[in-house]
Amino acid sequence: MESFSAFFLILLVAIVFSQLFTRMRIPWVVALIIGGIAIGPGGLDLFEPQDETIQFLATIGLVFLMFMAGLESRFSRVDHLRGKLASTALYIALIPTLTGAGIALGFGYSMETAILTGIIFMSSAVALLIPQFHKYKLMKSSLGKVILGAAISIDAISLLALSVYLDFVSNTFSVTTILIYLGLVCGVLLIAYMLPKIRWISFSEEYAEEQDLFEKELRFIIFILIGFVVLFEFVGLHAIIAAFFAGLVLAGSIKSRLIKAKLHALSYGFFVPVFFVVMGASVDLSVFFDGFDAMVFTGCIVAGLVVSKVVSGYLAGITNGYSQQESLYLGISVTPQLSTALAVAFLGAGEGIIDDKLLAAIVVLALVTATIAPVITEFMSPRLQSQHANYDTHPDQQS
Repeated sequence: MESFSAFFLILLVAIVFSQLFTRMRIPWVVALIIGGIAIGPGGLDLFEPQDETIQFLATIGLVFLMFMAGLESRFSRVDHLRGKLASTALYIALIPTLTGAGIALGFGYSMETAILTGIIFMSSAVALLIPQFHKYKLMKSSLGKVILGAAISIDAISLLALSVYLDFVSNTFSVTTILIYLGLVCGVLLIAYMLPKIRWISFSEEYAEEQDLFEKELRFIIFILIGFVVLFEFVGLHAIIAAFFAGLVLAGSIKSRLIKAKLHALSYGFFVPVFFVVMGASVDLSVFFDGFDAMVFTGCIVAGLVVSKVVSGYLAGITNGYSQQESLYLGISVTPQLSTALAVAFLGAGEGIIDDKLLAAIVVLALVTATIAPVITEFMSPRLQSQHANYDTHPDQQS
């Protein structure tokens, strides 16, 4: 009964806080995390986030969050932009990673924690800006495709790096592990290649747009997702990695708008909010009152991430021939931290690699960057739209 009460409270907070903060134009995810902090042990202490049932529901929410991230990360055709995409990915991965690791080492953390902090700094939540890209027609531009392609690639690399690193930490990494990884990559590529070419569901696209009482297609997609999770966990890879790649694989095969809408509703309407509320409740804000050092450390984490992302994006843009304004926009676009960063931090805390102070700092980092970056890019986007208007009138420049 206690689990039901806690679950009811989580859903209540998700509904109330999301409504209140939406009217204040504060991102939905930020509202959920703040709601979790408010009712968790660091706030009103209304429920225990470490309850096994609640943790299981939060894990399912995390799996669906990463699945939707992969599902929404379809690459546009960027063959002619491979050079720009690769160099951009290198800049926005290497500089922030070294910065994050350096900050952690500077504050006395172990090399294990420093490397994990670097992996967190590597990722970005550029998906937050996709609505803006569509609104201002930047998805058709070279700049928009490079930003999205590089960010998606880096997110995938950061998750793989996390898996390899956790194997190293647990002393289970070996030649066999490498062969397993290569086999999985080949298997994922094969499935991604085959799914669009076969009728992996028994119904026509016309049927897919109709209501199905027993939700056969939706159930089959979730079956594929859980199958990926079970397979990846069987060989020692975490569920979030499986979920992300399951989304990437299925992205090219799910054509029905109705199915996509159902997946979105199931994920963001139910499971994902549970994860963010529990994530907020797991944060111990009391670390900020233990001394001035915690606040200085958090400030360095936030400033270090922002500066390293903006600088690395700006350098990548200039190197690839974009204007100063475009390069600055690129840097700001890859600054937000959200799902991948919080997922890695959540796992790191569970493994004992990340302590309460660092976890709190990462959550603050996500709250700040996910709130401020979209506001700045919203201000800059109209000017870039006029610069890239020629993409609408010159189809040959589009992919």
